Amino acid sequence: MPARQTLAPPLAPGRLTLPEPRTLLALSLAVLLPVAVDIGLASLDRPARAALILFGLAVIGWGLTRLDDTLVALLAALGMALWVFPAPDPVFAALGNDLVWLLIAAFILADALKRAGLADRLARLVAARARTPRTLFHGLGLVMLATAFVVPSTSGRAALMIPVHAALAGATTNPRLRRALALLFPTAILLSAFASLTGAGAHLLAAEMIGRWTGRPIGFLDWALLGLPFALASTALAIEAILLLFLTPEDRRTPLVAPIATAAAPGRRAGSAGAIAALVVLGWFTAPLHGVDDTLIALAGALLLTLPGLGGGGLRDGLKAVEWPLILFMAATIAIADGLAASGVSGRMVGGALDGLGGTAPILACAGLAAIGLLLHLVVQSRTARVSVLLPPVLAGAAGLGLDPAGAGLLVVAATGFCQTLMASAKPVAMFGLAGEGQGYGPADLLRLSLALLPMLFALLLLFALAVWPALGFGRFSL
Repeated sequence: MPARQTLAPPLAPGRLTLPEPRTLLALSLAVLLPVAVDIGLASLDRPARAALILFGLAVIGWGLTRLDDTLVALLAALGMALWVFPAPDPVFAALGNDLVWLLIAAFILADALKRAGLADRLARLVAARARTPRTLFHGLGLVMLATAFVVPSTSGRAALMIPVHAALAGATTNPRLRRALALLFPTAILLSAFASLTGAGAHLLAAEMIGRWTGRPIGFLDWALLGLPFALASTALAIEAILLLFLTPEDRRTPLVAPIATAAAPGRRAGSAGAIAALVVLGWFTAPLHGVDDTLIALAGALLLTLPGLGGGGLRDGLKAVEWPLILFMAATIAIADGLAASGVSGRMVGGALDGLGGTAPILACAGLAAIGLLLHLVVQSRTARVSVLLPPVLAGAAGLGLDPAGAGLLVVAATGFCQTLMASAKPVAMFGLAGEGQGYGPADLLRLSLALLPMLFALLLLFALAVWPALGFGRFSL
């Protein structure tokens, strides 16, 4: 007897299902934007107006619709090829960008290390030696910071740490400690990512944009010099906030009497994978001495790890682990940035508008940029999309505000690492919030942590932008 089909009930006559308010707003802005640009900015030539319209539509798509971020970026890049560039070559050339290949190689490296279980072994070793919650939390924070140098995705690092979190949460019956542990992992993963150029795809995109705008390339060593101190400070402050907010004084003093047992000694493949990864990172740090390109070092290490007996899998397995949507998103956003620059929008439009604010005190301009970067995650969930939205106008208008473009760009990129307010703000936040029963956290916990972190990170950003980074010879502002 054939299965009976269930048909949806017909809509009542005369009743229409209206889109939700956010969708209506997006549609309204998408219709009004081209009209407003064509009428209000008629002095711009057609490619410049087209570039501005496409960029605005991309921002609307990223911030106000449920469309996939990569789809929005690819549509905008396609528009640049049709209406901005004289030929489509720049769009296709973006896929050959060296930073795109660096990201691909980093994903293959990360997959080999995941298969070898090195991050899990290291985290379990730290947990076995910790004696108090404070030492455990800070030790795990350092482990997650270390993974930023080889895993180019915050969601990938979260996936590495989920088994560690499950084992730790299952070893305690204290509900407050479980909640604090769940909050620790995504917070440390997101904030420590800024330590490394490969810590997030957004960093690679930012390095490309800043390098093109200022003529000063930012390599792996440069980023580590600037980002590692900020990542260490912000992660440590966030861990202390979690300890103080979610654990009682007695919880913080109580010894961990039953830590996780130390993992077994690494096998042959784990040892070879760890050695190759260490050599890759060492090669990145010593690039000024030997002159070999960061991307070539990463590709060499990735290919070595796909050889039989050296890594956890072959080349086919490594390529399957690559987050291709992120690769395409990055290439598309590079093409969008190229379109804005080629059409003259960045310099003539945004830069000219901000030049009129030249009387604003640079410290106030830094404060404004930090605030925007910290809060933009409430509207644009993707970190790379936030960088794509913020960097072009910031780089174009920084000089008019008395700011060094490179320093201003680094400031907003660092600020976009804060995205712990809502479950939907970042994938790691949702992954640990929805952990096993009694092992996650709720929206109220996130809001409580976010309200504590926001002023601390704001102050830390200003300290680094106005004092620390200039002392390191980067981003001197005319204060």
